[in-house]
Amino acid sequence: MKFRDIFSVIPRRDRKRGILVAASLFLRAVLDFAGVVVFIPVLAQVLEKEGDIASVLPVAAAAMAFILLKSLAVIWLARYRSRFVFSLYSTLADTLLRNFVSRGLLFIRQSNSVDLANKVNAVTMTFISGVLLSLLNVLSSAILLVIILTALFLYEPLPTLALVLVIGPFMFFYSFFVRNRMKKLGLAENQARRDQIRSVLDLFRGYPEYYINDALEHQMDVFHSSIDQVTDVRIKSESYSAASSGFMEITVMLSIILLMLLSMSTSWGLSMTFGIFALSAMKILPSVRSIVAGWQAVQTSRYSVDILKEILEPSGQDALRAMSSSGKILSREGCLPQEDNSGEEVHVPASLDFARAISLRSVSFRYDAESQELFNNFSIEIKKGEYVGIKGHSGAGKTTLFNLLMGFYAPQSGGLYVDDTEITSDNVALWQEKLGYVPQDVFLINGTFVENVAFGQSPDLADRQKIERIFRKVGLWEWISSLPHGIDTRLAEAGNSISGGQKQRIGIARALYKGASVLFFDEATSSVDMKTESEINRFITELSHEDESLTVIVIAHRQETLDSCSRIIDIDKIR
Repeated sequence: MKFRDIFSVIPRRDRKRGILVAASLFLRAVLDFAGVVVFIPVLAQVLEKEGDIASVLPVAAAAMAFILLKSLAVIWLARYRSRFVFSLYSTLADTLLRNFVSRGLLFIRQSNSVDLANKVNAVTMTFISGVLLSLLNVLSSAILLVIILTALFLYEPLPTLALVLVIGPFMFFYSFFVRNRMKKLGLAENQARRDQIRSVLDLFRGYPEYYINDALEHQMDVFHSSIDQVTDVRIKSESYSAASSGFMEITVMLSIILLMLLSMSTSWGLSMTFGIFALSAMKILPSVRSIVAGWQAVQTSRYSVDILKEILEPSGQDALRAMSSSGKILSREGCLPQEDNSGEEVHVPASLDFARAISLRSVSFRYDAESQELFNNFSIEIKKGEYVGIKGHSGAGKTTLFNLLMGFYAPQSGGLYVDDTEITSDNVALWQEKLGYVPQDVFLINGTFVENVAFGQSPDLADRQKIERIFRKVGLWEWISSLPHGIDTRLAEAGNSISGGQKQRIGIARALYKGASVLFFDEATSSVDMKTESEINRFITELSHEDESLTVIVIAHRQETLDSCSRIIDIDKIR
């Protein structure tokens, strides 16, 4: 790990403030050094008996007052440092999350969600607390140590050199001994914690399957195995920490013995010089301990630097920049200037018209270089106001076709067009503003009905009257209004407390609340009973008839669902 790698992870806008934080560390070291110096007059009067108690007390009181003020200043400096460090955590976590989201649906689907979440949350926090904060502690202690040793050397060179000869080899030997071991332990702990989280999430997600297949104990064994790995890593880390404490105690005893031997063999004896060195040792030895502990933490956490550096390489930043140009990060109001990779300004379109048709023109698509091509020179057109059904055998690419039409997947050749405007990264957000999407398993958050319908909007800002009208329209109002808290009733996680038909209707209500002009239904009725399916199909048909400008596109296996469509696109025949 190189310091420039750590520096490269810190966003440019935070680097200048980081310099100020480093300056605050020097100021803190000076204050801590002053906290030692201020007691020297007290020590002089006590050891050399230059005054009585009455004369010593004012000097001691003044020293204590300074220590109090110094402590308050140190607390403020520590808070200043902490605010910088943890605001940086917020920035990095936000940047990583936006980076991953900017890479699109295909990247999300092909990635391990636990791994992505671990990088956004745990790896970022490990970098902040284990690397950056530990390095700042090491730097602060090192500055204080250098100031004290320099002052002592100017005062008494011989005992100072003796102290350095005792402390120096200890620090070098310990850091050399534990460096590679702590790095390996950090990597092992990160992997074990990912496995631990994954085993728990898998168990919760597949609860019925684990029970039905008598696989619960096996999954518990997997969980305990990851726990054992974390425990083993922690035990080894604590052992290294205990070893450092032992080495430190040996160093302290050697330092004291050395000072005593020097005091016995020189003229200064057990008087002022010994007192000054003893007073300085109160700061020197904790500083050495802090440096060793901080360096140990850095070695354990150094893997986080490599992970963050890889994610934040220029390629990742290009993806983030592409996301900005599509309007996903920026305000969509007006035409906002942005810089592309060439440094020139590009402009995000203010609006996108949809008056005639959606079309895929000569599209070719495959998921990666090794996978089979799903579409080759494929073209379809869906006119505004049509109610279109899409069918095809399992694996034909129906859901992939949906993702192409919604702009989530970019084809290798050809393009998606709305009227005659090609959908690109610059205007895809404007196209997706017009869309409503109801999948087979509607995504519901652990929130109220209001939060699930007014998706992404603060409940305080939601149009509750509009939500009520929509619930009446989709046939849910009678049930919801009978609940103790009505539309403010909180749903269980993933909507586990309601039926499949109710989830689908909530998904439709979400699309209607948004005011979508194009509705996509991806086998939205495949998981409900025949009666509910008929009711939902009838409702969708009524929606299409009520609003002739509303475009409805449906994927379905069942012929009953397709019977209501005005046109059916058979992918098998087109391909």
